[in-house]
Amino acid sequence: MASPPSASTPRAPGQIGLVSCVAFGVGTTVGGGVFTLSGTAVNLAGPAAALSYILAGIVMFLCALSFIVVSTRAKDGESGYAPVGTLLGPFWRFIVMWAFYLNGATIIAYLVVSFGDYFSEYFLPAASILLVALVVTALVTALNLGPTSAVARAETWIVGIKLALLVLFAVWGLTELRPDDLDRPLPSGTGGVFSATALLFTAYTGFNVITNMAGSVKNPRKTVPRAIMLTILVSGLVYLGTVLAMTASGITVFKATGVSQAAEIVMGSWGGLLVAFAACLSTLSGANANVLGASEIMLRMVARGDVPAALGRHTRGGHPYVSVLLLGVITVLLVLLRDTTFVVSIANVAAIIAMVVVSIAAAVLGYRKWPGDGARLPLGPVIPILAALAAAGQLPSLNPAALLAGFLLTALGAALYLSRQNPRGGAGAQGHANAQIDTLNTPLMRAARNRTIDIPGTWPDERHLPPEA
Repeated sequence: MASPPSASTPRAPGQIGLVSCVAFGVGTTVGGGVFTLSGTAVNLAGPAAALSYILAGIVMFLCALSFIVVSTRAKDGESGYAPVGTLLGPFWRFIVMWAFYLNGATIIAYLVVSFGDYFSEYFLPAASILLVALVVTALVTALNLGPTSAVARAETWIVGIKLALLVLFAVWGLTELRPDDLDRPLPSGTGGVFSATALLFTAYTGFNVITNMAGSVKNPRKTVPRAIMLTILVSGLVYLGTVLAMTASGITVFKATGVSQAAEIVMGSWGGLLVAFAACLSTLSGANANVLGASEIMLRMVARGDVPAALGRHTRGGHPYVSVLLLGVITVLLVLLRDTTFVVSIANVAAIIAMVVVSIAAAVLGYRKWPGDGARLPLGPVIPILAALAAAGQLPSLNPAALLAGFLLTALGAALYLSRQNPRGGAGAQGHANAQIDTLNTPLMRAARNRTIDIPGTWPDERHLPPEA
């Protein structure tokens, strides 16, 4: 079993430095969400949507500090959330894992609908958004029942294209921004600002994917925390630039394709098409990545005996077809709801639950005077407690129906965990899952070794990725 490289370990050919790590994290965090959520945020908060992005970033920054002090206490070969089980108990470690699974599963539906919005609006107007979303769901499901290396190899180019086009739009729009654009009444008063903040929480959740690559990172105990902080900062700046450029367009009510809608005004029709192209690339690759990541979480829950072993059944090639097909069914059901904001709100509830649990674990560490060699925070448990309160404080601003759905789905996971019959078996699907994890041969691991790929909201369970050969 490979151990994470220490500060004294010579840099191996496949190891990743800080700059590459930040590039990976930013590419993950600035996903499909910016192309649809930015318009929704402006509709709720008007020009104050920029403030909503800042507030959401501050809340996530606090949560990231908790994440760092917990994850840096993982033992060699463990993942970032493993210490949660040691500090709070295995049940709460499972809740964090299950919450990230829910977050990934719901985000898939949001992404395929966003793809349908942009594709139908700009490239095939005669196509039904619902039909396009269902076709993309089938495509992504099929991709994850077979080899993923080709998609993984293309991901670096996709990330570069979408970031370059977003930065171009942001810089162009900022040159057009006038004081009068910012001096407009808030559509829903101050309540709209907080509602937008709660909705935007999920826009920053991709930072935790950096722990996926910890075993391939040079000096991970220093590099990973720095990369997480820089990822949140850079992503926040991209979001801020995008929403200010949208404000400069003068549009007050945006459609689902809001970024392209604003780009048409600010840059011309060619700008709208370029942004729409980036949106389609980003949402398609993001949906595929979330299926891969959520399936990885399910595989690891099966390996630990946290959920029924049947959920880990696999093809001869090692692909967890039951998990992938389950995600496909969930996506279809959520797509048929035709309510993107509701779906994103459920994803936010799941992410908030995970962040609150991690922050409580960090508070326990602070109360115990930060034992071990990991990162420390000033003021003992104060900052993690503030992080837990700030994250939980977003819940009242979310859709009440989405709140209920999010907690019910979390309770469903808890029931599965508490009813498990064979917590640590070795036969059948569970044994195969353990073998895949022990040999670093899961679909996610194989894809990551081919090329870095954005997997929002995924933490490996017991093993870090090894340096590439």
